Amino acid sequence: MNLFRTPPCFLKLPVLVLVLSLLLTGCWKPASPGQQEPGDSPPREERAVDWWLEHLTVEEKVGQLFWFGMPEETLSPEAEQLIREGKAGGFIFFARQGNDPVRLRRLTEAMQALTFEHGRPLPGLVIAVDQEGGLVQRWTYPFTTWPGAMAIGATGSAAYAEQVAAAIAEELAAVGINLNLSPVADVNNNPLNPVIGIRSFGEDPTAVGKLVAAAVRGTQAQNVSAAAKHFPGHGDTTTDSHRALPIVDHPWERLNQVELVPFRSAIASDVDVIMSAHVAFPAVATDGLPATLSPHVLQKLLKDQMGFEGVVVTDAIDTMKAITNHWGLEEALVMAINAGADALLVTESFGQQEYLYQVVLRAVQEGRIPQARLNDAVRRHLRLKAKRGLLPAEGAEAPPPIEESAILAAVNNQSHRQLALQVGMDALTLVRNQHLPLRLATGDLVLAVAPSQAERVPDSPEGLTGLGAGLKAHHPTVREVLVDTVPTAQQADEVRTLAAQAAAIVYAAYNPADYPGHRELIQELIASGKPVIVVGAGEPYDLIALPEIQTYIAAYGYQVPNLRGVGALVFGKASPKGKLPVSIPGLYPVGHGLTLP
Repeated sequence: MNLFRTPPCFLKLPVLVLVLSLLLTGCWKPASPGQQEPGDSPPREERAVDWWLEHLTVEEKVGQLFWFGMPEETLSPEAEQLIREGKAGGFIFFARQGNDPVRLRRLTEAMQALTFEHGRPLPGLVIAVDQEGGLVQRWTYPFTTWPGAMAIGATGSAAYAEQVAAAIAEELAAVGINLNLSPVADVNNNPLNPVIGIRSFGEDPTAVGKLVAAAVRGTQAQNVSAAAKHFPGHGDTTTDSHRALPIVDHPWERLNQVELVPFRSAIASDVDVIMSAHVAFPAVATDGLPATLSPHVLQKLLKDQMGFEGVVVTDAIDTMKAITNHWGLEEALVMAINAGADALLVTESFGQQEYLYQVVLRAVQEGRIPQARLNDAVRRHLRLKAKRGLLPAEGAEAPPPIEESAILAAVNNQSHRQLALQVGMDALTLVRNQHLPLRLATGDLVLAVAPSQAERVPDSPEGLTGLGAGLKAHHPTVREVLVDTVPTAQQADEVRTLAAQAAAIVYAAYNPADYPGHRELIQELIASGKPVIVVGAGEPYDLIALPEIQTYIAAYGYQVPNLRGVGALVFGKASPKGKLPVSIPGLYPVGHGLTLP
């Protein structure tokens, strides 16, 4: 029996009379925009979106399209004016905003409060940051430092991907961030890629898709939006779009089976935002335009064919020469909106933000951006903001500041630090082995060589990196030398001097194939005949340029969680669990990983 069928005609009249009587007596009235009631259904949320879309002016609608950057730690006069006048829909934070959690929270609270000083409340602001973990995390200590995506890929654990994303989002929410521009959904199948690398979960599309979906779930469970990037895929490029226009010249069949797979997983997980790539895909963008400017990619492929209903945001559009060198910023803004981009990420251009807003407003007023396209973009923004509690009810006031103790408790979280260390430990991949486990006398010197940019252990009185601290936890006689990306003569000499005294050398290098100083120093140390354990603190392709390496551990990063577990592995106190999430061409396939003898 169908319990949800249309009621018989004789029941309709009494129901109608009841509703009318309640309305006339004032016992019931429709909820004001943004107001939620227990058991609210999606149609109520959509009605709130409809209300806002009807009541926003054209000028305010254009403001929703812009997500701006700010130049410093405090709220700039330019940003304050844009918010007050309804000319900004969101902002993106960087390391230049500082990493003091309480000050960050007070800044985001002040920014959101300004949306209530417009004469009438406006939709709240999207406030975003790139906190991927690994190479791209704008805030480190006292925020938790995380191993990046490829380290998680080496564990193969969707549970880790979800837990890490949720923990990151919890810390971001505590300081008022409601969008993390993560996860990276690019499939890193090109060892020469200059911009993705260990930011990707790996090279197997299905495995990447599984981890992307888990990261989306973890992030959005904390009421923080996730953004899958960089659509339709930046993994198989050899050009950095900050400098020039990359081209991915694969046929449609290959793109469909590789690059698009993780984005489908993100969409199936109801990801709020997808970021476009400033990359040309001739098989899709037959107009010759990069994805950010091509309606073939954003509108036809992503929205119409793949069914994405969230917000499409451009990658930073004012700093990428792939865009500005070819079309100019002003024209690119209009082209991106017409292509299907809903949000324009303008991260720099300080002092010009009002002007750029006026460029897009004029394009709308002149009909170069159709009203239907503007309304579609704004509706997507409003849906996102409704989901994240950013559409205020009628008569609402700015919420009070949260307690400082609550901010600090969420950010300086010991359980998060333990999770980061566990993921980093489980990611360590023993790729090649002739020396482990090391068997040394107590007084034997172990030389640790670490990148100078490596994170220091916060509680280390000696200022050791995760490598040095991890080795010292299992062997008392350790000396650590920090070496720059381009080693100085003094640093190289110090390494040589201590290596001559050492019983073993553990050398953590960030992509030494790209830096002759490191490559030659590693070769010299290996030629000495002493045990040299090389730790890949970047991409795990070092064996291609340095085939003489006899023992190689892939750590996928130089943060404390990436390197802290190396000591336990080197001295046989822990077993390596990681498996390569990318192949090492000509040497090892995806899934390779040794155990200790």
